[in-house]
Formats: sequence, C-alpha cells, structure tokens
Amino acid sequence: MREAELHNASSSASVATAECNDILEAFLQDMSALDQRELRLTATASTAKVSRPSSVSAPRSRQLTRAQDRNTLETAATRTVKKKRLNPSWIKRKRELEALREETEALKTRVEFLRMKGIPATTPRVNEPETLELKEPLEKERQHCQAALEENYLLKNRLQDYVNLSGHLQTVLTAAAQQKNQLITMSFSAARNLRMEPGAGYQLRLASPSVFDMLEERVNTRFRELEASLNDTSQHVSSVDTELIQVYNKNGDRNMGTVEFKRAQLLPFQETAISGIIWSIVEMGGFPDGHDSRIIRRSEDVYAMDSRLTVCLDNGDSVSMNTHSVMKRFLTTTGTVLLLESNSDWTADLEDSGSWVQTTDEGGCFVIRSYGINGSRDPSDISQLHSELTLRPSDPSENARRTVNDVVIPSFREIVESRHQFVENALFDCLRTTRVV
Repeated sequence: MREAELHNASSSASVATAECNDILEAFLQDMSALDQRELRLTATASTAKVSRPSSVSAPRSRQLTRAQDRNTLETAATRTVKKKRLNPSWIKRKRELEALREETEALKTRVEFLRMKGIPATTPRVNEPETLELKEPLEKERQHCQAALEENYLLKNRLQDYVNLSGHLQTVLTAAAQQKNQLITMSFSAARNLRMEPGAGYQLRLASPSVFDMLEERVNTRFRELEASLNDTSQHVSSVDTELIQVYNKNGDRNMGTVEFKRAQLLPFQETAISGIIWSIVEMGGFPDGHDSRIIRRSEDVYAMDSRLTVCLDNGDSVSMNTHSVMKRFLTTTGTVLLLESNSDWTADLEDSGSWVQTTDEGGCFVIRSYGINGSRDPSDISQLHSELTLRPSDPSENARRTVNDVVIPSFREIVESRHQFVENALFDCLRTTRVV
C-alpha cells in the first residue's frame, strides 16, 4: 500500500512536469512570434519614413508627414496599450510556471523523502533461502541463551539452599561443641566432687543432682550414637555364646587404657521376662554385692544410684569402689535397650604399693531381643542378651595403667561376672516359681 502511494505520487509528479514543459514551450513560441511581429512592424515603419517620394510637394509632404506622425503615434499608443495588455498576462504565466516548477521540485523532494522513509518497511523483501539459513543459527543461539538463563536460575537457587544448609550445619556444630565443652566441664566437676578425702572411702558418698544430670546427658548421647547401629546388628544375631575382653593401649579412636567387656548369650526366656528382671533389680536398689546404696527415680524409665562395694583380691588385699550411676530404658523396634553411665572412685591399701586412688568412667549397653528360630522374627521363648561394658581410666600415665591392669581390670571383671550370674539365677528362680504356681 505504501509503495502504491509512492508510485502514484511519482507518476503525478512526472505528468505535472511534462505539462509544465509543454506550457513553457508554447509560451516561448508565442513570445518568439510576438518578437518577430514587432520587428517586422518596426522595420516597415522605418522604411516608409525613409523612402518618402521626392516628387511630392512641400505642403503635401508636410501633410503626409503629419499623417505619418499621427499614424506613428497611433501605432505607438496602440502598441503601448497592447504591451500593457500583454505584459500582465505574460508575467502571470511566468509566475504560474515558476510556481508549478517549485511545486514540482517540492513534490520530487516529498517523493524522495517518502521513499527514504519507507525503506525500513520495504526492506523485508529479501531472499527466503538466505533468511532461513540465518534463522536456524539465530534460533539455536536463542535456545542456548534461554537454557543458560534457566541453568543460572537453578544454580542460584541451589547455591542459596547450600548457604542455608551451611548455616544450619554451623548452628548444629556450634551446639555440639558447646555440649561437648559442657560435658567435659561437668566431667571435671564430677571428678572433683568425687575425690575422696582420707577415711571417706568407708562410707557411702551421695552425688549432687548436677552429677546425675551430666550422666543422663551422656546416656542420651550414647543412645543417639547407637540408634543407627542397633538395626544393623540385629541382622547378625549369633547362636553361639561369646565373650571378649579388649584393652586399648595405643592412641586411636579410644583413650589409652580403655577396657571393653563384651558378652553375648542366648537365654531360654522371653525378652519381656529378661528386661523385667533386670529393671526390677535396678528398682530394688541394685545388686546385693554392694554394701550401701541409694536409688533415686528420676522418671519412669530413668534411675540414679549411689553405691559402694568392696572387692577382695587374690593376694588378700581389698579394693573399695564408690559409684554414681544413671540407667535409662529404651523400647525400640529391635528390642529393649538399657544404657548405663557411671563415675567410680577406686581406693585401695596395698602392701606392695601402698594406698592409691583411681577415678574411672564406665559405660554399659544391654540389648535384649527375641531370637527368631530359622530366621523368623516372631517372638519366641529364646532371647539374646548382648552386653557391652566399657571402663575408661581418667589418668593415662604409665603407673596408673599398671595399677588399672593389676587391680581395676580384675576387680571390674569379677563384678561383671558376678552380676551376670546374679541375673541368670534370678531368671531361673522366677521360672521355677512360675512353674510351681
């Protein structure tokens, strides 16, 4: 549409230019004819004035001269009138021609301006094959750019998630570090509170509530560490009774001088019966091998205990042990779990080395679960009791390790065996009583 308008304007301008040229040519021809006519008239008058007849008399000559002068005046006047009549028309036509010429130039300029202005609208007329060849790489680049923008958006979101996760982990690590420092401080405080004065080893010492709080926190921490491994160990229940004692004398994951007592055995009792007997022993105030004891119920599944017992050595010497402990019961999908944490002060008057005092930390884990026959998970009358006791001396020096190896470990092993035997006797007594009833 735009091109049609431009074409019509150009055609109109060409027609107008042609008409103006025709009018100008006609006007010039008319002017040339008028100029020739005036020249002829002027030449005729001059000839008549010059070639006057000699035979004419003077009066006649004067009359002719007057007549000619009159005719000349009349001709000049007529010519003047004609000029006055012709000049305005000529000027008018000239001006019209000039106006038409200016209008023609303006129209040409307008057409050229419109043509230049319409170039962007008319430029899309390009070869279609070239357009298609350029369009494909442009489309690919556009797709790559869009994919890069989307990837950047996803990476920004992922980076923000990592920043948030890092903040949460930093918070957890800070809390864990504070909890660790608190436990260390409480352990030092408990060890300081448990230091025995001369003559105090022969009476029951009562621990403060802060000591029991620290021990219960250690129990909860221990359960969180064992919770994941309980499901794993449940897949490897052995039908053979095993017993293992291991001493760590090198630096590693465990402190030097740490002793572990591990034992696994099958008992012909249900899981509920074994856990009930052990828990009832705790509720009654502990095992009968202790001279004095005090039991404190902190909650339905948590008990705290102060106890003192004496162990006789093979050479006739004796060792006194003052213990502050917390036991907590956990009911899990794999069975019943009993966890124990305690602090103990060992005192002895030996003939060879004299009197000495040794402080240790103890940890215990008792797992009772049903033993499925032929891989069955259904409850049965056979259960496995898996016990693990850890003894950690507070003084890792060479003399202390020698004392621990010679006195503490044998005494602690004797205590563990006697209490295992006491649990078995209590179970068989309960079974015998049930059958009699």
